[in-house]
Amino acid sequence: MSRPASLHYFTHGPTLAYRTYGHGPLQVLAFHGFGRTGEDFHILEESLGGLCTIHAFDLHFHGASPAYPHRAEQPFTPQELATFFTAFAVQLGADRIAVLGYSLGGRMALNLLEQMPARIARAFLVAPDGLRTKPWYRGLAASQLGRWAYKRFITHPGRIHFLIDALRTLRLMNDRMHRFLKGQTDSRAKRQLVHDVWLSYRLIEPDLERVAANARAHDIPVHLFFGTFDRVIRPAFGAALQRHAPEVISHHELPFGHVLLTRELGEAMKGLLG
Repeated sequence: MSRPASLHYFTHGPTLAYRTYGHGPLQVLAFHGFGRTGEDFHILEESLGGLCTIHAFDLHFHGASPAYPHRAEQPFTPQELATFFTAFAVQLGADRIAVLGYSLGGRMALNLLEQMPARIARAFLVAPDGLRTKPWYRGLAASQLGRWAYKRFITHPGRIHFLIDALRTLRLMNDRMHRFLKGQTDSRAKRQLVHDVWLSYRLIEPDLERVAANARAHDIPVHLFFGTFDRVIRPAFGAALQRHAPEVISHHELPFGHVLLTRELGEAMKGLLG
């Protein structure tokens, strides 16, 4: 059994913690899902370690990375994140890198495809957030009243949970989505994380047409992976991106739900890289 990867830190303005898996020539920047850490990518090392060196970041407010509470009012910008990861690529000495984003991390990867395509050789988007815009989320996060409501939800979740339960009762929300939302907000610490992450990343909403145009212009293969039984980010969501550049954007499904960082994913990625 391999040893746990050591933590490292990179600072360029903000600081992020990361772990490195594998020793292959393709340098990969990897971004995890909400409430998780970069350690989730360890499972891919057996399949990909000889082909890739995976730098798996703990996103802001997660794992060993510092928290930046003031970012709820001064959110990260798309350009700021691109500048950070460009600097990391320069430190690696890599002219081009690959990006791998799962769920929330998929939104980070889409942002880099939009903002720094000349640096990207390939992208793996695994059940990625960011394929559908959320007007209600944007409206709440953009207004002072909405941000107050987010903050109040931390200590007084009852009304929101009542609404979630009512939507399920009325069959306007399926059971898996209901369990997902309740599970992500069933403690004060989790609700604080929802507040911090949603508000600090509220400007990270990639333009899918521009992402696809960049992929075409820079000849970047973009591989979309979905779980066949995922009811959080459904396989059909991939059409929102793929239809803009089907010649460089491929669609793949694995027989799982939303939890897709698996050995099977590693083997599927290996097949694409081999």
